[in-house]
Amino acid sequence: MERVFTYQDIQTVYVSAEAAEDQLSKRILGRLGTNVQIIKYPSSKDPLATSAALEQDARMAEGKQTLLLTRYKGNWLKACPGTARHICCNLYVVNQAEGCPLDCTYCILQAYLRRNPTLKIYTNTENLMATVQQRLEAEPSRLFRVCTGEMGDSLVWDNLTDFSLSMVPLFARLENGVLELKTKTANINNLLTLKNEHQGKTVVSWSLNAKSVTEHDELGAHPLKERLKAAALAAEAGYRVGFHFDPIVHFSGWQDEYRETIKSIFEHVRPSQVAWISLSTLRYHKDLQSIMIARFPESKLPYGEQFLAKDYKIRYLQPIRLKMLRFMWQELKSVAANIPVYFCMESPAVWRAVSGGLPIAGSEIKEIYCVGRAGLCSCNDDLRR
Repeated sequence: MERVFTYQDIQTVYVSAEAAEDQLSKRILGRLGTNVQIIKYPSSKDPLATSAALEQDARMAEGKQTLLLTRYKGNWLKACPGTARHICCNLYVVNQAEGCPLDCTYCILQAYLRRNPTLKIYTNTENLMATVQQRLEAEPSRLFRVCTGEMGDSLVWDNLTDFSLSMVPLFARLENGVLELKTKTANINNLLTLKNEHQGKTVVSWSLNAKSVTEHDELGAHPLKERLKAAALAAEAGYRVGFHFDPIVHFSGWQDEYRETIKSIFEHVRPSQVAWISLSTLRYHKDLQSIMIARFPESKLPYGEQFLAKDYKIRYLQPIRLKMLRFMWQELKSVAANIPVYFCMESPAVWRAVSGGLPIAGSEIKEIYCVGRAGLCSCNDDLRR
């Protein structure tokens, strides 16, 4: 496995003209120091953008070392788009950054951002926070679960940006919001300083996997043991913690390795400290398969008993998926029956086959699937009939 990503890996920083005087831009540049090349950039467009297919993989590697500071002009708070005919959870997303300096084999951003590979941090965060506060206060009867980890790791930039120092206190003040910070790092120093301020309204969650997947297919991420040590510290500071087994990968000996990871979780935290655990098997858009093969020729992830499903994602054959999900469900429930466990982007058939039914309001996963005070996410209504 390659070494863990550090900010010293950033070689070039472009600063767009509109963001040059922003306080966050100055903070980031000051903390990066003098070892990076700083380029004043008149545009907010991606400086490495390309439509040439032959250049895209090379540009992607360069993009992991290149950062653009600019402003975001779109809608900050968005509902997770979900997948047609699959049950989606109560999740809204906020993206303070785009692109991830970590380099996981299975990351969908490789396909989604292939033409625009430069890492980006948006510097108009005051606007972001105002947008979130206004939206949540406008719908006081709706419970908003807001995650910042859709377009990149939630905490990978936190020691540069101090983003959590603003967002955690904001959600502590909002009665109808829960903030989720999802990461593969151990960057929780800022969070620990807020142990008396978060009011239980922030969940710090970690993407976890089997040891061999973590070591070979999550390049730049912190080792599993460091993530779990960070989870223990966060729980000690009063945060609820979450864990995401996504993707669960099928390989020889997978049961033993995933069982060991589950065992390690509860050697570090108590079941009562866990907000939720999500499960989903390996799946990826068909365009990602060729990218994985080209960029990670030694990885075994693009191979196996997989097929192109109706949602245009390559998935394991359903008997394999069910076997893996049943195993993970049973292992987790054997620790504590009321641990909130849910499936990410799985069909109603999978829910019924593994858990015995669909998610219901009032269950231990009500915080995930209740958008209003007493009902499921409206986008799931047709799946429940």
